[in-house]
Amino acid sequence: MKARELVCALTFALSGHAYPQNPGDNLFFSSQVHDINIILTQANWWDSLQYYKDLSDQTGQNYYMVSDVIINGTPLSSSGVRLRGNSSYGHPGRKKPIKIDFNQYVQGQEYDGLKSILLNNSSYDPTMLREKLMLDVLNARGLPAPRCTYARVSYNGQYVGLYKVLEVVDKTFLKTHFNNKERNLYKGEPNATLEWEGSNQAAYYDNLELNTNETANDWSDLVNLVDKINNSGSDFRSQVEQVFNLQDYIRSWAANNVFANIDAYYSIPHNYYLYNDSIADVFQWINWDVGLVFGVLPSSLFQSSDQLDIFYLPDPPSSRPLNNNILNVPELKTAYLNAVCDFLTNDLDPNRLFPRIDSLAAVIRPHVYAEPDSNQMYTEAQFEGNLNSTKVPSFLFYNIPGLKSFIVLRKENVVNQLCQMGWSCALGASYSGIGSGIINVYPSPANEELTVYFNVPEYNTLISYRIVDMMGNKVIEEYAPLENGNYVKKLNTAGLRQGIYMLIVDAACRDVERKILIIR
Repeated sequence: MKARELVCALTFALSGHAYPQNPGDNLFFSSQVHDINIILTQANWWDSLQYYKDLSDQTGQNYYMVSDVIINGTPLSSSGVRLRGNSSYGHPGRKKPIKIDFNQYVQGQEYDGLKSILLNNSSYDPTMLREKLMLDVLNARGLPAPRCTYARVSYNGQYVGLYKVLEVVDKTFLKTHFNNKERNLYKGEPNATLEWEGSNQAAYYDNLELNTNETANDWSDLVNLVDKINNSGSDFRSQVEQVFNLQDYIRSWAANNVFANIDAYYSIPHNYYLYNDSIADVFQWINWDVGLVFGVLPSSLFQSSDQLDIFYLPDPPSSRPLNNNILNVPELKTAYLNAVCDFLTNDLDPNRLFPRIDSLAAVIRPHVYAEPDSNQMYTEAQFEGNLNSTKVPSFLFYNIPGLKSFIVLRKENVVNQLCQMGWSCALGASYSGIGSGIINVYPSPANEELTVYFNVPEYNTLISYRIVDMMGNKVIEEYAPLENGNYVKKLNTAGLRQGIYMLIVDAACRDVERKILIIR
């Protein structure tokens, strides 16, 4: 079994049923909320943390303070600690994003096989669950992404607040997921569109970062990838698949769209890594920073992202050449639609997600309530309300939709989009829909029994049959599971009076009405 498959087999952190096999497994697959105490003995240590954060922003170089860190009772002396983040850093309290590097000042120091961890403050999510839910899905589906758990974080024993603990995409991550770590790792930031800017690698320095092999500084592999993405014409698929795991990217794109993560390449071109996997000998797409998932950002100034078009690309679409060229290849467009169906059917499912939301909320609730008021980004009432349907104003000047209500609305919208375009998730292909040419009703007139015959490869799993009288009163209503291909449904009309009725056969957004005559 591949290393990445081992990670996927142990998905859903806080489950309490995983067995450690890779670095970080004890941390990320534990059922507990962890305890992290950051010991800073320097005078004016908080002012110093902020000063070094400002200096890092100005110079582009990260500055760490020396700190003893205690995780679940395990001391890690002389670790490096720094504040981090962009907009998430702006909250006036002390609950700001943190990076802890155990290896910064003590060579080889690790915690659970990890050299560093990130602590995120969930500045745009009152529930603190959105990113966790999305990352669990990605990992369960074998798509490279960090893992996530929770920790109570303190400075010098004083509780600051509840944080998400996130895995760092570094060489340890690469080794775990791909069983190799020696090739180039690039981070797409801040405007990494993957548009062709010529063969000089320096043209890409402003929007991508090389995070490994910096001394060699050879970007020829990336330039080759971008060249093939943009300049392969009708050979796009064959050329790109030689150097890039296209199928996994298509699935990642579908997941980000279905779960309405606007803050991703297809919309805002950043928050990803590209790793040149030496075993597969192709670039791998690594998902990153999905904290604005489940509708935190609207799809436009005037539209909630539950209405996000499943084919959304910014104008012009050519500014996202990877996605745009995928949609121009029929087989790849089909693969994308099938991936949308997969996540829609199996993951964006209230019956599956709601119990998960409830169980995670129960675990973190005491620690959310215990946060000092000066550090809380959202009140306890906002935490509780946003789990369900209450909208909460965010620091981005948008209302954050209730998590459960958004899931319901997003699922309904994606189902309707697929239905309107005539796409059958069951078949993985287009269908003609219920229409006058493929439905027959007999006998006509009818007496004891009415037979409805149709040939509908419909997406949804239930077909409804209603018979109403001419006053609009429903006299018969039955449901039946769909079977692909020819299908016959018999309705017992023996109890109906003689007269004219309307038969309505409904399959999601596709329906047909037929007048029927009952005689006695």
